[in-house]
Amino acid sequence: MIEQNLPLVHSLARRFSRPSEPRDDLVQAGAIGLIKAVDGFRDDRGRDLGAYAVPTIVGELRRHVRERASASYVALEEEMLAADARSQAEMSETRELVRAALDVLGPRERRIVVLRYYRDWSQQRIAAEVGLSQVQVSRVLSASLAKMRHRLEAA
Repeated sequence: MIEQNLPLVHSLARRFSRPSEPRDDLVQAGAIGLIKAVDGFRDDRGRDLGAYAVPTIVGELRRHVRERASASYVALEEEMLAADARSQAEMSETRELVRAALDVLGPRERRIVVLRYYRDWSQQRIAAEVGLSQVQVSRVLSASLAKMRHRLEAA
């Protein structure tokens, strides 16, 4: 009975076939559905085994596809968590390097860099805040960044 209905399994497996899903795996899952259908089939009811088996085979195929998708999602989630942990470690390291680079600046230089790059203020707004011209703020920023870059290269 099982061998006679394997073409039905192949036909149903083709419906679920995707490039990411090996057809052999689908046929195997469908065959499990066919075996379950054969186990539950009773000749005395007068039905055709094929008609009786289709819902069971399709159910097994859907379950297989769902489990594969779930496993792929879990693998992707684990990969993303690992990448997030790496990026957090890199961010922490970057923060430490920036803090060390800021330590070479004087209080006024540090304040100007913080206002420009952490608070995203314009050079004109910074100039008004600290009592300098916009050109002077630009020069302070250039000199400060050069000091910081030199510190980072030395580290």
